[in-house]
Amino acid sequence: MLLLPGRPVLPSPALPYCPSPSPSRFRPLPCTSNAPTSASTAASADATASSSFSVEEYLVNRCNLYPNVAARVAPELSAIRSPSKPDAVLAFLADALELSPPLIAVAVARDPTILTCSVPRTLAPRADELRALGFTTYQMGLIVVRCGAAAFRSRALVSSVQFWLPYLRGRVDKLVAALKGNPGLLTADLRTVKSTIALLQEEGTLTDGDVGWFALSYCSKLLVASPDEVDTVLARADEFGVPRKTRAFKDAIIAAFSATPERLAWKAAFFRDELGWTEAQVKTAAAKMPTLMTVSAERIRRNWEFLTTEVGMDAERVASFPALLRYDLEGRLVPRFQVMRVLQARRLWRGRDFNNIAAITEEDFVAKFIRPFLVQVPDLAKIYEAAVVEKEEQ
Repeated sequence: MLLLPGRPVLPSPALPYCPSPSPSRFRPLPCTSNAPTSASTAASADATASSSFSVEEYLVNRCNLYPNVAARVAPELSAIRSPSKPDAVLAFLADALELSPPLIAVAVARDPTILTCSVPRTLAPRADELRALGFTTYQMGLIVVRCGAAAFRSRALVSSVQFWLPYLRGRVDKLVAALKGNPGLLTADLRTVKSTIALLQEEGTLTDGDVGWFALSYCSKLLVASPDEVDTVLARADEFGVPRKTRAFKDAIIAAFSATPERLAWKAAFFRDELGWTEAQVKTAAAKMPTLMTVSAERIRRNWEFLTTEVGMDAERVASFPALLRYDLEGRLVPRFQVMRVLQARRLWRGRDFNNIAAITEEDFVAKFIRPFLVQVPDLAKIYEAAVVEKEEQ
């Protein structure tokens, strides 16, 4: 019999001593006796524990789930008859992956089958593989929370990680971020994914960098779609009037995937009915910037009112430069227009169209339209900065 330091020896035949539980996020496992027990007694004890075990109560008491959530996910754990395996999983998540109780609750609620995983055969080996690929303990915990048991049960986990990292410049943190929007990146069939990406790169001239951008955006779901589904999206992208195998076709793909046909039809009607555009003007704008059709109607309306009432542009002009309807009104269009008006009043304006100064980068705008005129208009920089600050404070 092993003696615990500082504990008195209990004389036989007293019950075996059980040390008090150490502080932990989870309840300790029941203490067992070292005394010999008959097979029939052990079987009886197991049967009693099994018959008294309630999955719903376990999810509430040990996993911190709300009762209604526990009732919803409990049927997925109907095969669990005792707390031994889920206890081991919870201990692994808390100790090895350092997940907090709230994150464990999120992980279990999203995929309760994580509690049925084997720690020595599944969770621990996969964690070792991810650590060897450069994942931190925290990042591995996030994979559990976002991807659930499927990623850890997948024998292709390492291959999937190694496949995606080159598109994300080898950055593990970007892959973990991509999993927030699409956990399926690590569980999708790589053969299908490779075919899909090859098709997108051929028809939409996507670069590896574009694929990485897709992975981090809503379009990540397109990367794991079947080739037939991609063909459907490409056919819808053709309706924007942008030729395939051009860089502009990438934007048509994004717009076609991001909005339903009904939504695109509604947006076209919005331009015609509310803004008074002709069908030809709508097609011109959509062909030049397909993603314009995914911009909110409120932003389009506010920018349109500013461009027509303040700047003096008409529908034909705006349709030729549709990016003007996407720009930030208070943070970009208004401050730059104020600078333009000041320079016009001082007869320093060189006749450039507003769409030109709206399109250039912030650095180029300051270099071309602020600094060269600070002698003639000393307060020009303050006027511009005040307009930008006013927007930031709103």
